[in-house]
Amino acid sequence: MDYSSGGRKSAQRFLIVFLIAVCFTVTALFSGCKDNEGDQLNMNDINSNPVATMTVRSQTGEILIIRIELYPDKAPLTVANFTELANSGFYDGLHFHRIVPGGCLQGGAYSFAQTENGFTLSEPDRDVTEIKGEFASNGHPENDIRHTKGTISMARTSDPDSATSQFFICVDDYPSWDGEYAAFGMATDEESLAALDKLADSSYINAGYAFRTLPYPLISIVSVRVDDASSATP
Repeated sequence: MDYSSGGRKSAQRFLIVFLIAVCFTVTALFSGCKDNEGDQLNMNDINSNPVATMTVRSQTGEILIIRIELYPDKAPLTVANFTELANSGFYDGLHFHRIVPGGCLQGGAYSFAQTENGFTLSEPDRDVTEIKGEFASNGHPENDIRHTKGTISMARTSDPDSATSQFFICVDDYPSWDGEYAAFGMATDEESLAALDKLADSSYINAGYAFRTLPYPLISIVSVRVDDASSATP
């Protein structure tokens, strides 16, 4: 019997199977590279926003950490202003001077010292500049950040462009503020939200004028720092 043709056929079949296997291997390798590249791009997108880390001393003396992702694409001037103030140390040592029960904590302008005759009030030794109010009712519809629990937003007077350094952090949802104040970031991680839950139950006293709901014992802002500040530049 002649085995030569059978041998050639076997060799041909082996070669075909080998080539198919190589094709599958090469395809899998290239597909894997594309998937990894896509994953890397997605991670970069997720981590592209600056993050503010706020260290707070509560009424019980507990140190709480609140991490807030900032959104320069929604409110670039507001984020840049807050970042510059935070990283210059402006907020360090100030107190939250107002609480809206079920609403927010407000701070960023004053510090207090208790004396035998009450409180003495002081402000940072630095001028602050008013900035454009970046919210929907003031001509900025791109800012669609809602005032839900964890949102940070700028305090202001009745003048829409009067915000300077004062901010407030929502401790619950407050939809009536949506589009009326310049929200510019949000805390969403469990540790930060748990910290807000603790601060939401703070007691307060009537110290008169703008301090009718002054948190007491005092709640102090130990420090605020923003990482990756370059992304906050408008």
